[in-house]
Amino acid sequence: MKTILCVEDNPEIQILVEAALEQQQVTMAKTLAEAKAALKKQTFDLVILDLELPDGDGMKFLAEIGQEHQTPVFILTGRTETANKVIAFSLGVDDFISKPFDPLELRARVNAKLKKTATAQDQQAVLKMKDLTIDVEKQRVSIAKSQGAESVSLTSIEFRLLLTFARSPDRVFSRAQLLDKVWGSDIAVTDRTVDTHVGHLRKKIATSNVKIETVLNEGYRLLV
Repeated sequence: MKTILCVEDNPEIQILVEAALEQQQVTMAKTLAEAKAALKKQTFDLVILDLELPDGDGMKFLAEIGQEHQTPVFILTGRTETANKVIAFSLGVDDFISKPFDPLELRARVNAKLKKTATAQDQQAVLKMKDLTIDVEKQRVSIAKSQGAESVSLTSIEFRLLLTFARSPDRVFSRAQLLDKVWGSDIAVTDRTVDTHVGHLRKKIATSNVKIETVLNEGYRLLV
């Protein structure tokens, strides 16, 4: 399940977006202030942004997202003038959808983008964050030291946990999301199992500058 932030103040549009993306975890923000607070709290897989909001212009907010985040952004707006589209795409927007819109089309476009992003991430053979290196193909992890690389011995579960965190740094993962991504929906394990494995992983990478943070009442995230 992917996380999506929808910045939209119209209740009817909110309902349509939630219905279209019922298979994803959608967070609603009615104002730019709420959107900024949500982005500080966690990392999203995609942002759906209206351009006309009660506390400001979504276009300026789009410029801020481009500078501070690498999150894909879809514009969903009634401002359909060509000039708006040109500005939006020049600021790095991934798609521009006009209101009124077809919820099925929105779902298809969002799913296509999420799939493309996931494929690009999976094709990365080596991930490097500060002093931590993850070799995906060889399933090896090492920590750079002054005297050379220090190998970290991880179990297959611990490696998949670390890889899940590393592919979405700063994103908060709930225990349920980690269970689904690492163990799979068909495996019967508890939240306590997640806590235990995260605890073991933390100890094994304790000498790295990359840390796993507990987010109270939410889950875990990788700080880089």
